[in-house]
Amino acid sequence: MVKIVSFLLTFLTVLLFTTPTNSNVTLKEPHYWKPLTFDNNKYTSEDLDCLAKNIYFEAGVESTAGKLAVANVTINRTLSKEYPNSVCGVVKEGRHYYSAKSESWQPFRDMCQFSWYCDGRGDDPNPGRTWDSSKDLAKIVLGKHHKDILIDITDGATHYHANWMESFPRWSEEHKKVASIDRHIFYKARKRHRE
Repeated sequence: MVKIVSFLLTFLTVLLFTTPTNSNVTLKEPHYWKPLTFDNNKYTSEDLDCLAKNIYFEAGVESTAGKLAVANVTINRTLSKEYPNSVCGVVKEGRHYYSAKSESWQPFRDMCQFSWYCDGRGDDPNPGRTWDSSKDLAKIVLGKHHKDILIDITDGATHYHANWMESFPRWSEEHKKVASIDRHIFYKARKRHRE
């Protein structure tokens, strides 16, 4: 019996290694070797819309690097304990009041983290290439962030401001400048040393 099993194993091994690669014989992996697939989206369509609008209104006319940097700051804030943990929470952070007229919460003017959100103007992007590219980039950023393969070109920045401002915000002196990309200067918190 042992000789028969040994012969069969040898025969199958020889057959496996001597079968030409251009033959019609194909070997398939067993079904249990295939990796399981899961829904990798840990963000909502609302998060996607919020990030796309933030990219559009903050850096819509900038290069892809400028748009990506704004997206990086938004994502970095979701990872910080100092800010809300969702994209929309970060984008819409600030004081709000309830408007009986519109039956919704509205931001107080000029009292939010991103100026476009509380500047009193409409928050509906103009359809076109700029809006489409902002949506595409937002989808890529959220997908890569979820898979932990998003490269942060801002080195962990959580703040930025326009480089054309006559006087920079007070908080800029308390933070470390890490990058200047297109029309923005990016900052992250300084490490505090314990004595």
